[in-house]
Amino acid sequence: MLSSQIFLSFKTPRLFIVPTFFVFILFYYLHICGITSPRAPYIQATPNGIPKKIWYKLGPKGLNSDTRNWTDSCISINPRYQVVFLTDEDADEYVKKSWEARPDIVETYLGLSIPIVKADLLRYLLLFDQGGIWSDLDISCEGLPIDQWIPQQYNSTGLVVGWEFDMGWGTSFIRQFASWTIMAKPKSPHLMQLIEDIMTAFRKIREEQNVPVKDITITMTGEIVDFSGPRRLTNSIIKSLGQTLDRTIEMDEISQLLQPKSIGDVLILPGHQFSASANTYTPEEFEKLPPKLVSHHYAGSWKNIQGGEV
Repeated sequence: MLSSQIFLSFKTPRLFIVPTFFVFILFYYLHICGITSPRAPYIQATPNGIPKKIWYKLGPKGLNSDTRNWTDSCISINPRYQVVFLTDEDADEYVKKSWEARPDIVETYLGLSIPIVKADLLRYLLLFDQGGIWSDLDISCEGLPIDQWIPQQYNSTGLVVGWEFDMGWGTSFIRQFASWTIMAKPKSPHLMQLIEDIMTAFRKIREEQNVPVKDITITMTGEIVDFSGPRRLTNSIIKSLGQTLDRTIEMDEISQLLQPKSIGDVLILPGHQFSASANTYTPEEFEKLPPKLVSHHYAGSWKNIQGGEV
């Protein structure tokens, strides 16, 4: 069991009082280390089968005051959700054990020296294998519990994504799903397609550049959004849906959304729900929108030549 998956609950004996200061210090330490205590017994899955587990990945510097507040905004309104903060060591151990049947994935993940690419690959591996909700550390929740995010008529949904860029951008832009918040049942074929596409991209770089995984750099991968980020996520899901449904998925049937759109077993949310600050609407359109679910604060720790904290 990963250290960050330890869940503790404390009961104070009737005649034993712990000074408030020490309780605060203990809670702070556990929170920084990724050891959290749910305030109520967690439930295994939502009504539609998505596990009630929120995944976070810590960088080498852990949480700061901002990321602690943002993550707390989600944890506090979802007391029955299991919360896991993974360190680099936890993530490496998870991949080694859970993906040992795919030595190519294990070798690639452990050898990677670009933090954001590792974080991208990790979220897809976790969600395919374990399911649940991935959330970046710079995401805050807007007050609606996760159990209410998916309308009841979409309970067969296996994967939930939301547009990052969809409305108010004119015609000359590239649409992409947000990768900072993703919900999934385990074993989604669309996530496996995504993982395989990334592995193919790695093999191509290694062959063309004649380098081991550890020597792959951002200059070789090109734009992260295309290599492992939101555009890769978007393109792989749409490709996989097309294969599953045996037809071409046209962009105009899944874009310019004012309400969630179900296609196959994928639920696509309007840009307003996961990315309100990046989408604009007319007053008439805004009246038709469902509630905003999260806010992305664009901390951007990966936007450097190293691709993140090292």
